[in-house]
Amino acid sequence: MKCLGVGLLAAAAIFIWPWRQPWSDGNAIKKVIVSKPATGSVSNGTLSLPSPAKPIQSAAETRALIHLKLHQWLEVQASGGDDNDHSMEELEALLANGDAVDIIQSLSTDELNTPFGMDVLHQWMQADLVTATNWVAANPDAMEDLTSVVAQGWADHAVDLEVYASQLPDSAWKQNFLLETGTQLTAKDPQQAVMLAQQMTPGSAQTSFLQSVACDWISRDPTGALAWIRNVTDPTLQESLIAAAAKSYALTDPAQAAAWLVASVKSPNVVNEAALNIVSTWVITDPKAAADWATLFPNGDTKNSALNLVSNHWLQTDPGSASLWLQSFSQQN
Repeated sequence: MKCLGVGLLAAAAIFIWPWRQPWSDGNAIKKVIVSKPATGSVSNGTLSLPSPAKPIQSAAETRALIHLKLHQWLEVQASGGDDNDHSMEELEALLANGDAVDIIQSLSTDELNTPFGMDVLHQWMQADLVTATNWVAANPDAMEDLTSVVAQGWADHAVDLEVYASQLPDSAWKQNFLLETGTQLTAKDPQQAVMLAQQMTPGSAQTSFLQSVACDWISRDPTGALAWIRNVTDPTLQESLIAAAAKSYALTDPAQAAAWLVASVKSPNVVNEAALNIVSTWVITDPKAAADWATLFPNGDTKNSALNLVSNHWLQTDPGSASLWLQSFSQQN
């Protein structure tokens, strides 16, 4: 009987052990589930395997896709469509996967002169400013927009600009490059803008650019601008710069600008043109002072034009004061 009880207990243990064993360790099932590699998912009884890795796009495929999207973008522009910013965003993404030099050298003239073409050039310039500039200079299809991008790059990194510009062969592109870069430098570094202008071919383009520098510089730094103009050795150029600066300075101090013009410029044509410009500016802030100054002009067309400018404006803004002044002027003359 004792043996029978022991046997029953042993049998019960054998029966219970395999049923309880999985639960003897609370983390056993969790460990099995966590450690099992995920090879897919099951949905509605169907096993779904992971998508295969996307093949890497070759450089040739990237270029072909860029040309296709640029062609589509240009067609939209030609038909008067929207700017199609989404297409440009797609192109920018393709640029991130490609080589800027390889891409830009494959673009046609029309493709170059798109926002994407400008962006590719800008990226190249960030990596190698000199080589990118040389490529644009040697590219017969380089348009004004491309030159502006190059000019901006040099304006931001102008350390070696003077030396680089002096090494460029004389060409229409060089003149445009000097003008574009100098224009972008005028506000931040007028002295360097003048340096670039001095490398331009003498003529109307160079003179006009120097006059624009004088106009901007005098408004920001009158002392520095005057010091530069006084050191200009060409008398004709110097007078034209004084006249340009005086017209600009009239916006700040017309009386001083007028006095400076008359004291410094001897050429009648230059004086007359600048004087009329000063009068047209001065009459807005102080019509009586402008009118009194105009009466000091020598008799002739310039004096008559100046007085007409003053009277026409003054009669519209303050007819009473204008009429009294004109009556007094008539009595004196």
